[in-house]
Amino acid sequence: MSTTTGNMDTARRWREQWGYIGRGGVVVLFAGEVQSWVNELRNPEHWQPGCIAVDEGGKSWTAIAGTESNGALMWLPNDPIRD
Repeated sequence: MSTTTGNMDTARRWREQWGYIGRGGVVVLFAGEVQSWVNELRNPEHWQPGCIAVDEGGKSWTAIAGTESNGALMWLPNDPIRD
């Protein structure tokens, strides 16, 4: 199983377990473990580089650049951006 598929499965199972199906937002993971859910993707500086955010549709973003103590610089889409 790829890391991307693993993150999507972990996020889906977490949503099912905690009643977040149908609530939108993103589940944020670090090193394959769920850290939190937020209602929209924002504030990369609140997350350390390497965090992955997964939405209900399976799209994902990675927090990049920055430092562990100051947070990431931006969220980079892991999927192609459609027109």
